Amino acid sequence: MALPARLTAALGRHPDNLTEADLQRAVDNRIPEGVDLDWKKDFYPGSDAGKKELAKDVAAMANTVGGLLVIGVDDGKQDHAHALAPFEPAPGRGEEWIRSVLANWIQPVVPNVGVRSLPAADEGRIYWVITVPPSTQMPHAVAAPGNDYNFRVHVRHGTTTRTLAQSEIAQRYRDRFHAAATDVDWVHDLAVAGTDHLTAYATARVPAGGSRAAWYPVWVSLTAVPAVRGDYPLTTQHERDAALDRFAKLAYLAITHHMKPDHPALVGRRQVRFEGSPTGQLHQDGSSYAALPLNIKKNPREPGDPKQLDQRELELELVVQVQTAAAWAAETGGAGDLMLSAALHRFDDDLIPLRLVVSESAFQHGPASPISRTPAQTTANLTALIADKREAVSTAYSLVADLLADMGTHQPHVLTPEGDIRVDRLDGPDRSALTGW
Repeated sequence: MALPARLTAALGRHPDNLTEADLQRAVDNRIPEGVDLDWKKDFYPGSDAGKKELAKDVAAMANTVGGLLVIGVDDGKQDHAHALAPFEPAPGRGEEWIRSVLANWIQPVVPNVGVRSLPAADEGRIYWVITVPPSTQMPHAVAAPGNDYNFRVHVRHGTTTRTLAQSEIAQRYRDRFHAAATDVDWVHDLAVAGTDHLTAYATARVPAGGSRAAWYPVWVSLTAVPAVRGDYPLTTQHERDAALDRFAKLAYLAITHHMKPDHPALVGRRQVRFEGSPTGQLHQDGSSYAALPLNIKKNPREPGDPKQLDQRELELELVVQVQTAAAWAAETGGAGDLMLSAALHRFDDDLIPLRLVVSESAFQHGPASPISRTPAQTTANLTALIADKREAVSTAYSLVADLLADMGTHQPHVLTPEGDIRVDRLDGPDRSALTGW
């Protein structure tokens, strides 16, 4: 879960992995409260007032920068961790009760809130740890169930919570709609800049003569932008080298290793660039652009027939690109939805038709058509993409289905909308390349 980086630095580990020993260190070090951290001694009462207070605290975090609520640590009325105060679990008020309150008292619901109990050394006592990610759907209002006309919008203000005025609420809505429009523009700008980089690399002349496009004229690219931007240091050579090394390790976790970048790390403004197979850019805010070459072959049976593009390769490469784009966005602290734009590129002549094939031995092949010239776009939840490979497959299915439709093909051949890969439809080399499935 993406949370302010300050929390991990202050607490010594990611909030999702806190132990009682970490809380004791926070007390020893007098870790202060802030807009992203709230220490609470007592658990919330089961009354409407208690439910409202819980909803208010979570909504205020989501409406600011996200953060962490720790219940069972006394701040001593000094706004810092003062003493451990674990308590006995309240009957009927466990995780299910907390989630029910948040679902019924906050509109719209804050997505991806983490709720877990943490056992204390004092047997039978616990702490509650509630992690609140930054939200792209703010402002989140607090109102009693069935009383939608009497609501309040709260934000964190230093170590306290305050209520927004009507004019401030209106501005938050304007900011949300403006951010959505800005995200679309940013996807487009990144795609243009990435394609310019890819074009320069693919069409550059090589010592052997000609250009790289002579060997790899067709590429597939994916542009990705997280709704909640991350922040990853990319302003020095050391930082860019470290980022590229980290991305290479993330690429090994995908269903194939095809997205492992080549060194050296190339310089770009607040980004690291890489060239080869793949070619692309990783941005400081968690956005990315990456392109992979696709193999096209002559038809050995019909020399005069259009060259063939393996549809299965296109489908699998897009899955890998979705996985690695999501991994980079999460690595930088990005959160929320991930906006994706996939495109095909041809550097010899994009008007020359290609014939899609699903296997070299298939009796029938797809129609001959120029590559799609319109990007395919979709949005997926970043947390779901990281947690479940099937979500990445389903997202790639949506993208590739649109690209194939523009080329006269009804649907993907090996990917399913439910997130499965039809391994039985792959040949030996493709099947053996699926190291992560």
